Amino acid sequence: MKFDLDDLRLFVAAVDGGSLTAAAARNNVVVAAVSTRLRRMEEAFGLQLFERTGRGIRPTLAGDMLVRHARKLMEDARHVEYELEQFAAGQGGQVRLLSNTNMLAEHMPSALGPFLAAHPGTTVLVDDKPSFEVVTMLRNGEADIGIVAASADMSGLERSRFVPDRLVLVARRDSTPHPEPTNEPIGYSRILDRKLIGLSDKTALMQFMARQAKELGRALDIRFRADGFEPACRMVEAGAGVAIVPESAARRYAAFMDIYSIDIAEGWADRELYLCVKAEAQLPRYARALLQHLKDYAAAWAGD
Repeated sequence: MKFDLDDLRLFVAAVDGGSLTAAAARNNVVVAAVSTRLRRMEEAFGLQLFERTGRGIRPTLAGDMLVRHARKLMEDARHVEYELEQFAAGQGGQVRLLSNTNMLAEHMPSALGPFLAAHPGTTVLVDDKPSFEVVTMLRNGEADIGIVAASADMSGLERSRFVPDRLVLVARRDSTPHPEPTNEPIGYSRILDRKLIGLSDKTALMQFMARQAKELGRALDIRFRADGFEPACRMVEAGAGVAIVPESAARRYAAFMDIYSIDIAEGWADRELYLCVKAEAQLPRYARALLQHLKDYAAAWAGD
């Protein structure tokens, strides 16, 4: 064997961090040790795996190929480790779940709560990512389960339908664009003319909204960034601006806030979401259990 998992871990860390220093810090070793290990890998393969630049390092074509395979090997090793731990201790493991902002806020608490109660040995790590990042991370073995919009490239992934993800605009009842509730949809260009109440710019929803605005040659005019849909709707109720939120959230908060929802006249506002995995058969047993639980949740939601 010309390398081991520690070599691969250092190499991937160097590529991700862009330097040997970053790899050393991430793995708690000295830079000289990282340099020695990677040089031995290059000598063993007879290939240059990375090249130095003014700002650090970057992989060569051979290095890019090695990174792809290294991620897969490291992922397989992680699954083996968790499966053996589960077998030895009679417990579950850790599942990495990626989704967009709407699903994490609107559905994951009610979907994951019963599952975690029934599986005390399983931990679920959730992260808010745009759909195009989710599919890439699934292919790279950096996540177990993802929830993505139908517009994402899901080629090479196994998928099943999840719950709807409809976005609407919320406004205070005595404000424009419509002085009274109406069924008339509003275009995104008109929404961009107004002061917006948004979420953190790191959330998938805000990144998605920014990309849609960029396609129109516009930018988001964010007046305030709230830490969730309820605070955003309260800011709207106070007259600070308008906000784009999931329809389920708008309906819930409109029951006790002086706000109403307006349909968005854009195809992207009505999105189909899919549960995606790289290969269900290769998931650890506890991850397969979560996947089935989410499928059952989607089926129950569709039946309501």
